[in-house]
Amino acid sequence: MARRSFIAKTFGMLIGLPVAIVIVLFAISNRHAVEVGFWPLPITVEVPAYILGLCTMAFGFVLGTVVAWFSGGSTRRRARVAEGKARRLEHDLDVRSHEVDDLRKALPSPDAR
Repeated sequence: MARRSFIAKTFGMLIGLPVAIVIVLFAISNRHAVEVGFWPLPITVEVPAYILGLCTMAFGFVLGTVVAWFSGGSTRRRARVAEGKARRLEHDLDVRSHEVDDLRKALPSPDAR
């Protein structure tokens, strides 16, 4: 795995630290119980409000990640096809280069003419 640069680490800390502080403050200030009902089932659960909020945000994050992954599928497929084509062309070039070398060896040298 590639090492992260100093700028990437700093940028991650500049974004991650305030987000972590906001999450902690949100959890501290929303500790009261909220009743959650699962319609049409007759089930209700009491959970702290911050759990409900954080679970909703986590679900949204995961859903967004899945949508982004599927929407990038065609780009990844095009990249795989292009990479395969590049490998085939490099192989063909290597084969042709060896053929040219073999033909040069088979020809008489210019001094012998």
